[in-house]
Amino acid sequence: MLFQNPVIDTEELPAVESVEFRRLSPAYRAVSYISTLIFFVFLSVGWGLFYLLSQGVPEWITTGSLVALLVLFVLSMVLVNSRYRMAGYALRAHDIMYKSGVFWHSTTVIPYSRIQHVEISQGPIQSAFGIATLRIYTAGGTRSDLTIEGLERKRANEIKEFITGKVAGIRAAESEQPVAPLRSEERKAEGTEDQPEG
Repeated sequence: MLFQNPVIDTEELPAVESVEFRRLSPAYRAVSYISTLIFFVFLSVGWGLFYLLSQGVPEWITTGSLVALLVLFVLSMVLVNSRYRMAGYALRAHDIMYKSGVFWHSTTVIPYSRIQHVEISQGPIQSAFGIATLRIYTAGGTRSDLTIEGLERKRANEIKEFITGKVAGIRAAESEQPVAPLRSEERKAEGTEDQPEG
């Protein structure tokens, strides 16, 4: 049979928009708000120290920095909600998809056949709200290729078990594939052809 490599009509490919993505846990939005608030509390403390030690610094600089801090805080809170609304994941028969982003949208697709292992982690705030982070590692990588934050702990465990089962099934199917016997020309090239007994 001759090797064939026909061109695929891209117009017939399924649209990503048709995939039904599942949203993250609503608790993830609350955790993001709290984490952002804590971050800006530390920034405010830093600004307070700067203000106390800013003798001789023009007032417009201290006032301007305070206004910039407040504007940045408001924008960060707005972006937290936007990131939550845009993020989503989908488990399909052969891969897992994850979309994210606010200004720059990205969609990551990882086939189960490339996955090496999956792990679940929880920070102290996540633990208090019952959510977790799922990290997926693929072949040849030391860092996670896909990180999904904001999953309910139970759902994260279910997804991990599902992916682990898929990967185990793929590995088992690969190991059961029969190895085709070498043709005589290949055996000669490898020097393994049976030699006549002398």
